[in-house]
Order: sequence, then C-alpha cells, then structure tokens
Amino acid sequence: MRKLWIALTAGITIGLSQPNTLAEEGPIRAAQAAQVETPPIIDGVVNEEIWNRAEPLTNFIQAEPVEGLPATEKTEVRILYDDRAIYFGVICYDSDPSQIIVTDARRDAGLTDTDSFQIILDTYLDRQNGFVFGTNPAGIEYDGQVSNEGEGSATGGSPSIGGVRGQTGSGGGFNLNWDASWRVKTQINDKGWMAEFAIPLRSLRYGGGSPQVWGLNFQRNIRRKREEIYWSPVSRAFNLYRLSSAGELRNLDLETPRNFKVTPYVLGSSARNFPTENKTNTDGAWGVDSKFGVTPSLNLDLTYNTDFAQVEVDEQQINLTRFRLFFPEKRPFFLENAGNFSMGKSRQVELFFSRRIGIAPPGVPVPILAGARLSGKAGSYNLGFLNMQTENVPVSSTPITIPSPVSAGSCPTARVWGPCSSTAPPPETPPALTTGTARLDSMESSGWARVSLSTATRPRPKPPGPPAVTIR
Repeated sequence: MRKLWIALTAGITIGLSQPNTLAEEGPIRAAQAAQVETPPIIDGVVNEEIWNRAEPLTNFIQAEPVEGLPATEKTEVRILYDDRAIYFGVICYDSDPSQIIVTDARRDAGLTDTDSFQIILDTYLDRQNGFVFGTNPAGIEYDGQVSNEGEGSATGGSPSIGGVRGQTGSGGGFNLNWDASWRVKTQINDKGWMAEFAIPLRSLRYGGGSPQVWGLNFQRNIRRKREEIYWSPVSRAFNLYRLSSAGELRNLDLETPRNFKVTPYVLGSSARNFPTENKTNTDGAWGVDSKFGVTPSLNLDLTYNTDFAQVEVDEQQINLTRFRLFFPEKRPFFLENAGNFSMGKSRQVELFFSRRIGIAPPGVPVPILAGARLSGKAGSYNLGFLNMQTENVPVSSTPITIPSPVSAGSCPTARVWGPCSSTAPPPETPPALTTGTARLDSMESSGWARVSLSTATRPRPKPPGPPAVTIR
C-alpha cells in the first residue's frame, strides 16, 4: 500500500522563565532536608529513629475558611534524602480521627472532597513549573506536572484543586495524566493519620550543580472543617500551584542522575479456519519506546512502530452542544513536559493538540510509524521539539454505498462506477449494483474515488438514472 509520510512539528515553543522572588510580600520560608545513607521503611508509620534527624516543619496557615489564621489542627513534615530518592514523613494530627473523610481510593482521584495532603516541588526554582505529589488517608497516589503556575488548565488559578480527573487540551497549566514511579503509604491512628512518601530522583527533573535549592510547599485539606492550610501561606484566590508563594528547600547535596529507559514490545497472532482452510495465518509486530537524558534537564523521547494498547481508555462523554469535545492526552510518549507544547487557551483556542496525532476524521486510527520528541529546560528557556511520522491519512473513512459489478472477494480495491481494471468513464447505467461497506482511500485528479471494499451483498437490478455515491 502506498504510504504518505506526514510530519507534524509542534512548534519550537520557547518560553522565558525568570527565576524571580516571591510576588507576595513577606519572608520566604526555608526548610532543610537531612541526608541519610539508609532510607526509612515506607510503611505509613513515622516512628523510626531516622526521622528524628530531620527538623519538623510546622506552623501551617489557613487559606480557607479564614485566610491568615493558624491551622486548627497540627501538621508536622520531615524531609530526608539519599542518592536515590527524597523522602517525606507527614503526621496530620486530628482532634477527632473518627471524623476523617475519605471519598475515593483510585489513583489520581480528586483530593478536594477528602482529607488529603499534597507536596509541590519546584526543582528549577523558576517559580513557574513544578511536580505535585499527593495522597489521602486511603493511601492513593496523586501526581501531576504544573507549568506556568497552573494557568491555562481547568484548575489553574482556582481554589478548587485536585478535583478534575484529567487536563484538557494539550496539557497546559496542570497535567494530571503525567504519572511518575513513586511510593506512598498511609495509616490512621488515634492521633490522626500519617503518610510516608518515597520519590525517586529519577522521576524528577532538575538542574546540575550542588548544593541545590528547590521551591517547596505543602497543602493539607481538613474536609469536615472545610479547612485548607499551607506551609508557605497562599492567598485564598490561588492554590498550591502558586509557586511564587512557595517556600524553599535548601542545601540539597544531590548528584544528577541520567535518565535512560527502553520499553520494547512484541505482538503476535495465529488464526486458522479449519472447515475451509488448510493454512494457518500468522501475524506479528514489534516496536520500541525509549527515553534518554541528553542533559539533566533535557530529555529525548524516541518511538518506533508505536503501540498505545496499554493506555487508559477515555471517560465517556455526551456532547449536547455544537462544539467539539476535548479528551485529555494520556499516551505516555506525549505527557512529560506537555505544558511546553501548550499554545493558545485550553478548550478555546488550541493551536496544537497532540490527540490529533494518530487519528483521522471521523475518528479512525492512523498507525504511527516513528517519532522523536525533545523537551525540557535549557538555562532559563523551556524547550519543546516534536516530529511524528504516520501512515497515509485517508481522505474519509465514512461508510458508503458503491454501485459496481464487483464484490469484496474478487476485487479488494475498486474504482467507484467501475471494476478494478476499469479506467474508462463510468457508464450511464451500470449493469448491476453491489452494496458494500468501504473506506474511501483517496480522490484522484479525474474525480474518481478509490475505495477498499470490506463487505458486499449479491447484485440486484438498478433502475435507470445517473449513478451516485450515497454517504450513509
């Protein structure tokens, strides 16, 4: 089959991020992490002696219901790190643990209507971009990437956070579908509830050099009191993504790990119709995805013969409007640093939407042959380069009715109004009509359409009259 190579390049998106200081007045809160050689046991109980090496972070401040007042319940956070991961031990004291609210136990479930705790790490200290990790007393894993302080996402700039299942459009603002490899365990006791986080350094992206300073903030939600508290105070008009209001995690003596990962796959099938065939039909395919850290903060993703069979299915939506629906991007190849490719306003003016890659109207999959994606940070610039190669895109995939004296068995590809070998103009009245379902592959300069038949019925007489192609 003749293939048309289509290259889609999502712009060279270059954004200048200035490492500015806090936009709000007041001193910057600072935290220190203790370096350890032996990691703590991640079991949801912050009672090991090693946690005492870290100074506890307390004195959380309300954003809701009364902005600026101290939190009504005590919260303690301790931070440890080694050459592989960074660890957070959290104790959420509660005067009445029996009233702790848990509403969902799914990964990335919303954290607005439940007791919860979230962490944001601004690893470049640019006050714009960060990584979010969170959980609730049920121990769910909640993570995502923030760009441009969450502006442009469905939750950006709103006090309601963690309540939207997926980002819309190209992932600008907050990308909830970004998933990292990390661990969290929780436990409820008579003093409240506790959580232990272990976040591998390979799951994060940060610059070189030592010691490092990261932006840092914590949010705790006490649902029954409708209380929202932060370690570094945030105005009630904003949320955890407000990195210009975050504190700092200082004096991190880290080595920058190089990221390299290869994910191959092999598919195979074998089929035989024993009553009618004496031959077994076999089919197979293979492909590979790889990720390579060009620099500590710049990653190159490569893919060949891409297969997205393992990707989570979209949530069903019912469209009662005249506008198109937006489904979030969930394919891992396109998720990391998705905000670097966000151009326009989400759900309103999408200049680039990665979900269009690998699909043709009206929703027929188009195999992706190969692709390359370079994204990350170079100095104070956010960079994004993307090139994807797909198979030829059909002009249309709408089922049509084909007047033709051929059948699907004898002629898998035919011209409308004539048999496979016909190159003459269509007759005024074809001798017979075969009704079949076909795919419109291309339109030729002569005005004829080339189609691929898939099913057909027996011929039936056709009344006199000009032939036509009826779109169903």
